[in-house]
Amino acid sequence: MDLSDRPWYDNEKKWVEMQPFLLSAGYKLRPRYDPNWFPSWKVPGAERTWQDDHLPSFKDNALDAVRIRDDVKVVLKRVETNSMELWIIKHLLRIQDPRNRTIPLFDVISVPPDGRYSLLVMPYTRRFDHPAFHCRAEFLEAMRQFLEVRHRFLKYCILLIRISQGLQFMHDNNICHFRTAGSHFYSQDTHIGVPGIFTWNHRCSVAPVNYYYIDFGLSKYYPQGRHTALNTGTLRTFKTIPELSLTVPYNPFKVDIFQLGLTMHKLIDTYPALKPFRSVADRMTSTDPNDRPEPSESLEELNSIVEQIPQQKLRAPIIEKAGTVSYLARSAMSMVRKDYPPARKYEDMGY
Repeated sequence: MDLSDRPWYDNEKKWVEMQPFLLSAGYKLRPRYDPNWFPSWKVPGAERTWQDDHLPSFKDNALDAVRIRDDVKVVLKRVETNSMELWIIKHLLRIQDPRNRTIPLFDVISVPPDGRYSLLVMPYTRRFDHPAFHCRAEFLEAMRQFLEVRHRFLKYCILLIRISQGLQFMHDNNICHFRTAGSHFYSQDTHIGVPGIFTWNHRCSVAPVNYYYIDFGLSKYYPQGRHTALNTGTLRTFKTIPELSLTVPYNPFKVDIFQLGLTMHKLIDTYPALKPFRSVADRMTSTDPNDRPEPSESLEELNSIVEQIPQQKLRAPIIEKAGTVSYLARSAMSMVRKDYPPARKYEDMGY
């Protein structure tokens, strides 16, 4: 197959080569990855308008697709078949626990010719903090899910975070985790990849919303349990964690707590109305790892603060602080978003 005459990036070519196989397996990639694709902007007489096939994917190991049998949008992630990542996600999904918020796994596809790699087929999801939070109740829903997954899953150490009902759950199972449909995979501020008005429902109008832990590529399993687990090494994306060291062992589960605390701090700094919850994030990011609370303790503290806040205030809109990276863009989107039903009461959101 000659792929030299079309403007694919090198990392995209392996998806083009796999397209016929994936089609036979029941998954359709975007037109850009069809071996017979011809760029829309090169068609004679075509207008110079932005189209979906302009958008590449710079992710080496993940791409969006559509499951043909029911037209559901999914994400394909390429992993080594014998990797710890695949073992961990399968292990977690076998555990029947309502707190288990591991990203669902629809399918595992062995990649020919030798099966060395597999494709994980997972739901298409969005970044947890985009679009912007509308009210305190939405922030609390997310934080409660992050914290609730109790430490039963803590035989593993997972060093990346997106979100789910469950830091406590994962820790209970000895897993340490260091680190909405209707939008485009590569350009999530659009619906189909073409610039225009982007509309969405506020989370509180459709709650409860599910948040998931994803990316288990750096995860580790600690069969001896979280209290005696030790690790060495540093994290590129979290340089401010005080105990990280290449030589001095530290407890990776305490690092998990610190990272979630950093995520809370980032949101609190972005939304001034969330300031009352800063004490929770402060304890989770304590310099001394031994002073950091269990996720269940942080959840109790969060709930005690919520009890002091009137219901009406929990549902009142919160505004991002001017000067944040996404403030102007999100403000512009807010002005053109559709009218949707009013936010539901906090007690109606599943709590």
